[in-house]
Amino acid sequence: MGTGPPPAGISSRSSGRPSRGPASFPVPMTHTLIPDTRSSALDPILQRVLRAIRRRREHGFHFAGNFLAVSFDRVTVDDSLVSMKAECHARDGAIDGTALGVLADLALAAPIRAALPADTRLATVNMQLQLTGAPCHAPVTARSSFHGFLHGAAGRQAVSRVTLHGAGREIGLGTATFMVLDLPPGIPIPFLTPVDPALDETPLLDPDTDLDADERALFDYVRMALDDSRPANDFTQRLWGYRAHAREGGASGALANGPHIANRVGHVQGGVLLGFAQATAQAALPADWGLSSITATYVSPGEGDELKAEADVAHRGRTTAVTRVTITTGQGRRVLEVLATHSLRAGAA
Repeated sequence: MGTGPPPAGISSRSSGRPSRGPASFPVPMTHTLIPDTRSSALDPILQRVLRAIRRRREHGFHFAGNFLAVSFDRVTVDDSLVSMKAECHARDGAIDGTALGVLADLALAAPIRAALPADTRLATVNMQLQLTGAPCHAPVTARSSFHGFLHGAAGRQAVSRVTLHGAGREIGLGTATFMVLDLPPGIPIPFLTPVDPALDETPLLDPDTDLDADERALFDYVRMALDDSRPANDFTQRLWGYRAHAREGGASGALANGPHIANRVGHVQGGVLLGFAQATAQAALPADWGLSSITATYVSPGEGDELKAEADVAHRGRTTAVTRVTITTGQGRRVLEVLATHSLRAGAA
């Protein structure tokens, strides 16, 4: 979920709905957009964008979760069930790491929300994910449970646990701690509801007439990412906007902030931060090393125009490796600290 206290001030959007955080995209357009944006002629991904914008209006959750069609199928303290109904796999056929991070983050928060009043906000303090290495195929589901509050802490910190499955096979498990905060004024209370895009017969929004300026910028950003991804088939990478490259001893990365990755208060969403750290950690090692676990400590909000990541290889053995990743704001303020373990894939030794 979000991290740290919300920024001050609320700006009004043209639709009259309150808005926080970045209102425009820092990434420049690289081509002229095709003028025909009739909903019926749109690519299925752009239709998903329009449905996600409508759900954000109705349910109050951020764009990333709505675009991935994260469905709160059951929300209880002891056994919440959250699923991801949208297809979101990377170029190599594996589930996109950011999509998995967003799902895990929302699923870990769900049983805690069931134990709290609706007008509260959860800020991720830490998260640990252990992956099993099993292939991940749809449907991707997460079952989670609430395990009480941290004893003796000055702030109210809630603890939860999750197991992740792909096509019924366990692909990962994890834990997290969230700080319980008051919901800032003007931020809508989220509705934890089931979603089934296959049964969604609501007419699509018209991008030319039904979107306000911020929503249209969001639509155009995804359209640009889709168009630019066609030669290399790397849509998910272009959607989230990670730019990571190897350097001596590790890797460096940059992430332009924007509404496509922001939570409800304008900070980069916690699962997206985890995905950014994972992408930078992966860039520090050759492609035959796969991520096996990740431990993240959320230090401060991911805010500002751009975030930066530095990954260093702390250990590289015959079959296991360790990377450390630090994410900071453009001004150098620490946002996230990550320790990741990697395993050499079979056949690569």
